[in-house]
Amino acid sequence: KSYKYKLKPNEDQILLLNKHFGCVRFAYNYFLNERKKEYETNKQSLNYYDNSRSLTELKKTDQYSWLNEVNSQSLQVSLKNLDGAYNGFFKKRTKFPKFKSKKSKNSFTIPQSVKLKNGKLRIPKFKDPIDLILSRSFNGKIKQCTISKTATNEYFVSILVETEHHK
Repeated sequence: KSYKYKLKPNEDQILLLNKHFGCVRFAYNYFLNERKKEYETNKQSLNYYDNSRSLTELKKTDQYSWLNEVNSQSLQVSLKNLDGAYNGFFKKRTKFPKFKSKKSKNSFTIPQSVKLKNGKLRIPKFKDPIDLILSRSFNGKIKQCTISKTATNEYFVSILVETEHHK
């Protein structure tokens, strides 16, 4: 089950959140372009593991060292999303993946190490926990969270919780 809450980040946290949005979008677009080029030149298709290996090498270069400032698992999730979109296209379920725009919905997913304590959200790469408006409580183990930014510069977190269903 998923629960959505409004975040109240401070200035430093807003800066780091925006870096996350930008880096995740960059990784998606960069590797979508790589996949297109590979297919056009060699008629070969790259997969998630190829992209993940390339991302690791990319982060070691001086030109792209800024990718180390954000949570690496969020970058990997964007590669998995790209892989899903690409595979959906080749299985004729969806249209060809589009490049992500800064103007469209900004979001990134944190697949693990998410903690919620005393009305504050703790996520990797953030020194201080982020305040949030805990409008309702939940029970269960946190599986992942997705942080999003609206066009009006409001920040939200959607927390996916593992729950047991009783019949």
